[in-house]
Amino acid sequence: MGIQNPLKVAVVGCGSISNPYGASLATRPDKIEIVGCCDIDPQRADAWADKYGGKAYRSLDALLAEPAVEAVVNLTIHHAHAEVNQAALRAGKHVHCEKPLATNLEDGAETVALAEARGLRLSASPFTFLGEAQQTFFKALRERRIGQPRVVYSAMNWGRIESWHPNAAPFYSRGVGPMLDVGVYALTVLTTAFGQVKRVHGFGGVCQPKRVQRAGPNAGSEFYVETPDLIAAGLEFESGVLGRATASFLVGNAKDGSGTEVHGDNGALWIGSNHDFNCPVEIQRGGRWEPLEYVAEPFGGVEWGRAMFDLSDSLHQGAPQRATGRQALHVLDICLSSIESARLGHALNTTTTFEPPAPYYD
Repeated sequence: MGIQNPLKVAVVGCGSISNPYGASLATRPDKIEIVGCCDIDPQRADAWADKYGGKAYRSLDALLAEPAVEAVVNLTIHHAHAEVNQAALRAGKHVHCEKPLATNLEDGAETVALAEARGLRLSASPFTFLGEAQQTFFKALRERRIGQPRVVYSAMNWGRIESWHPNAAPFYSRGVGPMLDVGVYALTVLTTAFGQVKRVHGFGGVCQPKRVQRAGPNAGSEFYVETPDLIAAGLEFESGVLGRATASFLVGNAKDGSGTEVHGDNGALWIGSNHDFNCPVEIQRGGRWEPLEYVAEPFGGVEWGRAMFDLSDSLHQGAPQRATGRQALHVLDICLSSIESARLGHALNTTTTFEPPAPYYD
């Protein structure tokens, strides 16, 4: 293959998560060229552009009108994801969206349909299933190292967001909450491993209704939780696997942590994190847990640009990217079904489908 031209990218939304994205994207100029950014706060956009490169555009419209921009990385607040995604797609740009894809299923489905109708790529977070530890976990499952998988448990116990995030209230608003913000990491790992979920049994509620902002300029201010801060979802997979996924914005530093454990006919597999690329991966056979060798040397923590690097490669190769809008839509379907099931008191069927991604490492 010849030398590929880097994908020309602009970032929309220069909040907290934009910094690790910017730092990571800048490490691979062979794959990504940072063209610019924009934010509702012009000073924040200026600071981001000064640090990571490109031009600070004064509006989303101005950024989308820039012919040089081939792809948009949408890092806006949760409730703006669908609007920004659709505006970028209508402007003819490929899109990578931070999680969740949308805050309701209708907007998510419209976004996916729009990308497909326009012949554009819709990439979406979470992309952490591309990590070396996660790919080691998937490879062991593909090789039937524990026989036929039967049961899986997964958790994202993320603690109190207000203890570190400077603007935590939106995370507790309707249409967000722990399942849509962090439960998606677990659900993306689970659906990558076991395919579609056909039925969801949700349980949860608001454990701590009033929260106090502990970080940032509004430290000391109070706000109220509008959506469950704890959700447990019982999952029936089309493959026959049964599972449980838990997401919490209260429990932190739990032994249950943020990992996944799957039990099969001949043993069990455990991955210590659905998030970090260098977490431990262990196999249990004959009652003893032993570490598995990684498929490749793991990146320390999360390589935030990895989905964009994969998108750039896939465009040049004419192949599907691995982090897709259709999988993100299915994960959104599971999230919303779990919350609605908890409210209604009975199980719900999902309505979306997707094709599991190809291995990042064989």
